Amino acid sequence: MAITLGTFTKLDDGVFTGTLKTLNVTANLTIIPVDKQSDNAPDHRVYAGNGQRFEVGAAWSQVAKTSGETYLNLKIGAPEFGPNWVRARLVKLEHATEDGATHMALWEPRDR
Repeated sequence: MAITLGTFTKLDDGVFTGTLKTLNVTANLTIIPVDKQSDNAPDHRVYAGNGQRFEVGAAWSQVAKTSGETYLNLKIGAPEFGPNWVRARLVKLEHATEDGATHMALWEPRDR
């Protein structure tokens, strides 16, 4: 079962803006495309905050095997999450929401 962590809007310049929400964290995030420095380097950087930005993660473009849809594989870290990274997928919504959101961040917990 996937859990929605937030909704995002894709802007014309390829930047995503939105809010990540968990039980203890609510953070405004901006996901900005970057030039890849190597094959394994991220396609996007993830920043938190309004105005002054603080880098909190990265994202890699992926293609879903079954649907062929492109999505972002997010990796986000913050002291509130402890030593673990939050990993989520930023997927396109079938229809934009009333507030203009075009994508949602989905988290699928893994059994340990």
